[in-house]
Amino acid sequence: MKKLTKSLALTMAMAIGAGAQAADIKDVTIDQIRAAASDTCADGKTYQVAYSHSVSEVAIVKQVRRFADERAAQLGCVTVLHDNTQANNLEQQINAIQGWITLGVDAIVVLPVEPTALQPLQRQAQAQGVKWLTYLGKMDGSDGFVGFDHAQSGQIIAQAAVDWAKANDVTNAKALVTTLTPLPSLSPRWTEVTRIFAENGITVVSEQDAADQTNGLRVAETVMQQHPGLDIIIGMADDAAVGALRAIRLTGANPDTMFVGGQDGSLEGLSAVNDGGAYRASAAILINELGANIVDLALNAVRNVEPSFAYTPTVLASKADQPLLDKLLSNYAN
Repeated sequence: MKKLTKSLALTMAMAIGAGAQAADIKDVTIDQIRAAASDTCADGKTYQVAYSHSVSEVAIVKQVRRFADERAAQLGCVTVLHDNTQANNLEQQINAIQGWITLGVDAIVVLPVEPTALQPLQRQAQAQGVKWLTYLGKMDGSDGFVGFDHAQSGQIIAQAAVDWAKANDVTNAKALVTTLTPLPSLSPRWTEVTRIFAENGITVVSEQDAADQTNGLRVAETVMQQHPGLDIIIGMADDAAVGALRAIRLTGANPDTMFVGGQDGSLEGLSAVNDGGAYRASAAILINELGANIVDLALNAVRNVEPSFAYTPTVLASKADQPLLDKLLSNYAN
């Protein structure tokens, strides 16, 4: 998550009418996306979809790319091209996209390292008939986007914590909520949590920036010292929550009396949920559907079929639904 900070900030800064956009697309379903793309190969044409993520070395990104490849193979007339952009290297990404434009791919799906630096390439691609889609947000003039709903994520994990507190008769509950204030576009991941907590009588004793394991550990350790008996810790990302779980172990706090929850559905987060104990839930993105959406939404844009803008659903991963948790974990196999 830490590596994504710069690219996320820049990408979301380019978003157009984020609130209105969310209202327009939030009801688009996976079935609608799949149905629209299902007859892609019926006309006998072949297609090339190129996908560039700014940190392709990250485990979750590798799995998303695998699912994109699987969807392309399932359709049968589609090839997905991947670049090797790592650590938000702008030069790598520019070189890859220039190569794809020269090759004449049908669509490019990109999480930009620097959106402003890629605008000339966007114009060049679209002038040559290449569809331009962005990942996580909509750049001005883009032909589509593949995203997920941060408000839904915050609501899911907050409600899980509320339900846990009620089920365990936890009164006057105290909570730590981690944030990432330099990225206000992600704020629903924590503002929805604090809103739902306030509505249910849970006191947020601290909000502090932490998106990675190191800062999650540091912040949680400090807050637990300041507020003995802390009941709930919500990470704006699973990495922060995994760090907080380490803090619980280091401080000797009783995991049986605490709720730790994260967001994204990372392998470490899901594994911690599966292990039981304090880490009770993650608001998990369906990465198998996310990978397939990269392909289908791009093809829909190429063929001028709706939808080409959509969110990928987020679900609650917990021991209460072991089959779903097992399915989410299986997404990281291979």
